[in-house]
Amino acid sequence: MRPVVSPRTPAAPGGAIGHAAYVERGGYRLLKRCVAGEIEADMVLRSVEESGLCDAQGPAATQWLRVHQASAPRAMEVCVGRDEGGRGGDAGGSGRMLLTRNPHRCFEGMLIAAWAVGASSIRLLLQRGGHAALQALLAGELVKLRRRRPYPGMPEIALGCGDAPPSALPTLRQGVETLYWVPDILDGGAEWFALQRRRPVVAAV
Repeated sequence: MRPVVSPRTPAAPGGAIGHAAYVERGGYRLLKRCVAGEIEADMVLRSVEESGLCDAQGPAATQWLRVHQASAPRAMEVCVGRDEGGRGGDAGGSGRMLLTRNPHRCFEGMLIAAWAVGASSIRLLLQRGGHAALQALLAGELVKLRRRRPYPGMPEIALGCGDAPPSALPTLRQGVETLYWVPDILDGGAEWFALQRRRPVVAAV
């Protein structure tokens, strides 16, 4: 599939990229195009499938399609911590690193996924303690995002710590690192992502 937007905008070098800097560099434009109907949900699902994007549970597209086809309402859950790999999250600390360096790109990936599968709520759960600094960073950036919502009716990203009761709703459970690459897949194209011999360097966020 060909790219659906212009070439990617480079991230700012070093340090956390806050809301203002992210938006200045074109952040949330993909999400806005999705909501505006310029990019259809089926196109996003097809791009994710063709890209070969996977997480610890297997192909991401399989999970997205399962929730997309389920009865509404639907939900989404993103876990960050030492048990991430077993809960649809990221193994090791990659998710924490990405959230620390570029939280809004992670948020945009979450929101695009939620929009594509029709999830009306998102839970971002920090697991296993030791996340005080990250929690403070994310809480602050989520406040900025709520104040300048990319579109009316945007699902709330609820930040929590520890385990949450399992949702009775059809729920998409994904890792931060998986969702982080969603904007790149739409931006560079599924074929570009699929042809990568290795993942792009995480430090270059």
